[in-house]
Amino acid sequence: MKRKIFLTAILVIVVILVYQLLYGRLFPFSPIVSGFKKHHHQRATIYYQSADISRFGFIDSLVQEVEQSHLLNFRRKVEIIVCDSDRKYRRYTGATARFITTPVYGRIFVSDRAVNDHENQKIHLETYLKHELSHSLLYQNMSIFHSLKYPGWFMEGLATYSAGQMGVDGYLNAEETIAKIKEGYFAEPKDWGTITSSKGKSVKECPLENKFHFFYSEYALIVQDLVQIQGEEGFKKFLWRSVQDKDFYQLFRETFQMDFDSYIKNFKLRAG
Repeated sequence: MKRKIFLTAILVIVVILVYQLLYGRLFPFSPIVSGFKKHHHQRATIYYQSADISRFGFIDSLVQEVEQSHLLNFRRKVEIIVCDSDRKYRRYTGATARFITTPVYGRIFVSDRAVNDHENQKIHLETYLKHELSHSLLYQNMSIFHSLKYPGWFMEGLATYSAGQMGVDGYLNAEETIAKIKEGYFAEPKDWGTITSSKGKSVKECPLENKFHFFYSEYALIVQDLVQIQGEEGFKKFLWRSVQDKDFYQLFRETFQMDFDSYIKNFKLRAG
């Protein structure tokens, strides 16, 4: 009797896991993508249900641009999941942002809201995709364990900087970002946390109405500053080493000859 109960419990767990992998929150980590049509490009596969995917025709050139700007190569074809409803998008990802990129496969999920906002000329799809491709590229080049502790501020800052997103679609440009810092606004990078940690005080309590646009632009400004300090090639070498299972802040000290907290203190003085 106990054996039968145990086997039944195991079966139920397996059924739940399979369902979640195919249709639920584990979908981003499933080895297969089900329930979608697919269109193959040379460097990417677009999964869709009813969306017009002709707008993604430039994806191969974007993939190449992102590889060149990061001095890293994708290890597999990029997978872009275009959801035909925001309800399905939230079921798969649990996210409310227009786009999200998940670890392991580096899959990029595109919400129906993002598609509509692009069609209504509220956002530039190419810019947002370059941002997400930056995340995807890093995830494909790091282990799942490393991705769980990788600094979120750096991922967002790098993606915003490399996509040329500052000053686009509501994101603050460099001058506007510096002006906000001079006014006393600053989201401490470490307060952004990682995939597995919560946001810190300076992020949670920021009173700005467009605070996420400010956060991303602030972190992009920091990345821009690091590029200027180290030079493009030196920075890209730092980036490459940072995804190779090495402690980010230890590597930062070795590369920039100062600890990160001291650098941020100096950055705020120079910006403010």
